[in-house]
Amino acid sequence: MSSGQKKAVREHFSRIRISKAVLVTLLFLFLSSIFIVIGYSKLSGTNAEIVTFYIIYTVPFLLYLYSISKYDLSAIAIFEDSFSDLGQIWFFIPLIVMTIGVLWVTVLLLHLANPDLAASYFNWLNSMDLFDIGPDTTFMQYSLIFLVVAVFAPLVEEIIFRGIMIERLGSKFGYKIAVLLSSFLFGVLHMDVIGAFIFGLVLSVIYLRTRSLLLPFLIHAANNGFAVLLIYFGDSLNLQAWETIEPFLENAWMGILLFVVSFGWLIWFLNNYWNIVHEAEPFPLITKEEVVETDG
Repeated sequence: MSSGQKKAVREHFSRIRISKAVLVTLLFLFLSSIFIVIGYSKLSGTNAEIVTFYIIYTVPFLLYLYSISKYDLSAIAIFEDSFSDLGQIWFFIPLIVMTIGVLWVTVLLLHLANPDLAASYFNWLNSMDLFDIGPDTTFMQYSLIFLVVAVFAPLVEEIIFRGIMIERLGSKFGYKIAVLLSSFLFGVLHMDVIGAFIFGLVLSVIYLRTRSLLLPFLIHAANNGFAVLLIYFGDSLNLQAWETIEPFLENAWMGILLFVVSFGWLIWFLNNYWNIVHEAEPFPLITKEEVVETDG
């Protein structure tokens, strides 16, 4: 597969009309809500949640395939990468540590300010489980959850946040603003806004460095897959005690250590790679008359 195809896909992303993208997104949310209501009326518990998540991620992925095929572009070209870059897939480890460290320190700071507020925040996090997983959850259900969380969700989110948003916003505002804004929106989409923002920031820089979504996708998939495996093996690892706030308060030093170590890695990463955001040249902004309609 030629690098010309990959560049063509990136340029295609940069020319997607923001107004049309917003309209399609709103239509998608409306149709998804209808499917969700129908799904929950026909199914219950884990099955309903699985169906809902597959619908939520299938629709934008199909729109991506349609938009790409309409201009005879390769849907997998944007994932083309050299094997040398794949050695950095281990970046998912410090990112996981950072996610845990940020949440841990957030709980500690809230507890210092107001113990009741910290308890409420922690309970809110526990209440935000995406899937109703319990002793009755079957292996097939776990497998479907793993597939959508560790493969499908990272695939679609990387196309949207690191592919389309970075190139489209980069064309209009420059890559620096594009990276910060897309990472912020990615953070808002997730419960851990700060941790997810940093996660998105790192993956955005990696995308601009490699000009490919493959490594960001693999890191994202490894991160999500690790989370699902923790849930699956939670009983074996005796993680039930950590569903309360007390262990986090009693082992505050551990959370602070994770936070400090992971942010040390983040400083190293940004010191070595942030210059790419400043040096990379986005595709030029084109006028309305020159815009090629990309989605109908």
